[in-house]
Amino acid sequence: MTSHYRRLPLFPLNQVLFPNTSIPLQIFEDRYKLLLHDCLDDDSRFGVVLIKRGPEVGEPAEPYPVGTVAHIVQVNEIDGGRYFVSATGIRRFRIDHITQTRPYMAAEVELLDEEDADASEQASEFDVDAIRQSFSEYARVISGIVGGWTRSTHVPSEPSALSYHIADKLDLDLPEKQSLLEAFSATNRLEIELDILNRDTAVIRRRLRNEFLGRVGRQ
Repeated sequence: MTSHYRRLPLFPLNQVLFPNTSIPLQIFEDRYKLLLHDCLDDDSRFGVVLIKRGPEVGEPAEPYPVGTVAHIVQVNEIDGGRYFVSATGIRRFRIDHITQTRPYMAAEVELLDEEDADASEQASEFDVDAIRQSFSEYARVISGIVGGWTRSTHVPSEPSALSYHIADKLDLDLPEKQSLLEAFSATNRLEIELDILNRDTAVIRRRLRNEFLGRVGRQ
């Protein structure tokens, strides 16, 4: 694994951003307007970190140690001095130490690669195609809860990209999503996700079946 260090402005949020996924932001606080302008004057990158303790607005919050570098792809200024920002996750990082907390938080961070140099070979031990199929089935039953249907969509086949795609789509609480972000390798992340997919799909199927039997019984 190759590691590099850099200073990175941090945006603490009640949200987990994964590499290869996108995040919309509405910026209205002065400190984050300054962060935005500083990023645009540099390389348009900042760090998104999940808040461990503290508020999203106002005083500085304590972040989890692992976050995702976000690259700004679009900025629109609207009335009232607010900004709509679209950013895409690039790669993970680990906070080495906080270098400032005001007006916005910044840190010296270690940029992380996946531990698995041969992730494709290792992931094949538990069949990436089977995981993709499990995820597709999960998406179908999730859609069934709201009475909809899921059109076939592209699901990544490369293990690392697949692991982040699934992590982003799973219906989990924030600490669980953070644990997936912190998984030390794509292989480890996919193993955890396969267990979650099988567990949650079975639970949702039972729920849908019971709801169906309940409707039939009332007729």
